[in-house]
Amino acid sequence: MILVQNLLLLLSGNRAGLIGLCGCLFLVSCDSLKKVPVDNTPKTEAPEDLGEIQGGKVYNPETGKYENPIDQESTVDTISWTNTPLEENPPITSDGRLPDGTSTKPGMDPGQTMDIYDVAVCLPFLGNRFKEYENKINDKSMLAINFYSGVKMAFDDLSSRGVRLNVNVLDTEASDIKMNSLLQSSELFEAEIIIGPVTTSNLKKTAEFARKNKKVLISPLNPNNKITSGNPYFVQTNPSLESHCQAITKHALDNHAASEIVLLVRDKGAEKNRLKYFQDAQKTYKGSDSVAPLKEYIVRDNSSDLRDLDLMPLIQQGKTTVFVVPSWSNENFIYALMRKISLVKGPNKVVVYGMPQWREYTRIDFDYYERLNLHISSNSDYDIYDEPVKNFRQRYFDRFGMPPAEDAIIGYDLMMYFGQMVSQHGTGFPQKIDSEPASLLHSDLDFQPVQRTVNIENLDAVDFYENKLVNILKFEDYHFQSAK
Repeated sequence: MILVQNLLLLLSGNRAGLIGLCGCLFLVSCDSLKKVPVDNTPKTEAPEDLGEIQGGKVYNPETGKYENPIDQESTVDTISWTNTPLEENPPITSDGRLPDGTSTKPGMDPGQTMDIYDVAVCLPFLGNRFKEYENKINDKSMLAINFYSGVKMAFDDLSSRGVRLNVNVLDTEASDIKMNSLLQSSELFEAEIIIGPVTTSNLKKTAEFARKNKKVLISPLNPNNKITSGNPYFVQTNPSLESHCQAITKHALDNHAASEIVLLVRDKGAEKNRLKYFQDAQKTYKGSDSVAPLKEYIVRDNSSDLRDLDLMPLIQQGKTTVFVVPSWSNENFIYALMRKISLVKGPNKVVVYGMPQWREYTRIDFDYYERLNLHISSNSDYDIYDEPVKNFRQRYFDRFGMPPAEDAIIGYDLMMYFGQMVSQHGTGFPQKIDSEPASLLHSDLDFQPVQRTVNIENLDAVDFYENKLVNILKFEDYHFQSAK
């Protein structure tokens, strides 16, 4: 198997260097790297054919940069490629795993702290898809690469603060077969904390593994809130679709009358099912089940330009009309809809609420966004000109030779937050996160326990924890900014 260790140390200088080093990574069949606290024990040398990558650079607050420490004995960790022979890393036996397949390592006992925590990072680096002769990284690998680059910076910052982590980074290859193999590995059985994976099928398997073995599982990117139940070890950081719909409804009702709001979807089962999220959110907002439902409009025109769609009856003359459009899979539809609304609104004010995916659209004229007062929900909200964000971006550029993608900022934020939480509260930190919200670079966090199933024996039982903080952004002056 491929254990993708310290991949983003490779991001120093330029993309060409990244490609070459990733090629070396993906050609190695069984490599592992760990962040090992430095003590008086002699360091293990990496094989000559793989060389050594020196990590553990220390953040210097005076220069604002990572620097090689002058005194190597004072470094917190080193990161190196090692090619461990199979006989030196045998399968876990009865002294590492109970007969029922569970780990003998301590579970999530509240307040339990350790000198060092084992962390497994499972991401779809897709090393199996790397083609050395093309000298190109698969585009779908960049999600994991960018996220881990931020995580790697956080590891070093945490190390400089005395948080000791023993880290294994593994490539899930977005494959169920590979994930099944990883779930039998010592790296996951020995981990107190697992970060990832990303795909829903991989995540469901790992969630069951974490529940059974009492290991904290942090889902950093997947927004699906139907992954697991009865699993207080599962922490979902990316807000669910339901949470996005609730946030949009609250913001719309905070600023407009319910009578001004129109929920508009295509005549598609998945989109029509989303209407319930908004109707339920209004009931919660109003504190009553007997409120009049929000107006719904189903678009049955399937033409590319929506030529037969008549929106004029929906426009409220002399008032504001608020269109809430929980649709994102067809950019052409959104483009045609925005154009249609713009044509019929006349002098009347219109506000459109869309979904986070609209940020990535490339074919829509941004004049429509501006003219229709577009708002979208988002799991991030940051200004690149804010001083803390500027500092991070500069540090990232100094280290990796390129500006950070948003996933890198998110990776850094989450690892810093959870690293500090485990340091303060031990392996039972999920029981504390609902009382300790955080304000990070990319967004605030607001974790809440989700209780969907009723446990007669324990009415306080938690199915999992979800970050419910969803930001609302508005498009103004031709860029997205906070709509607070």
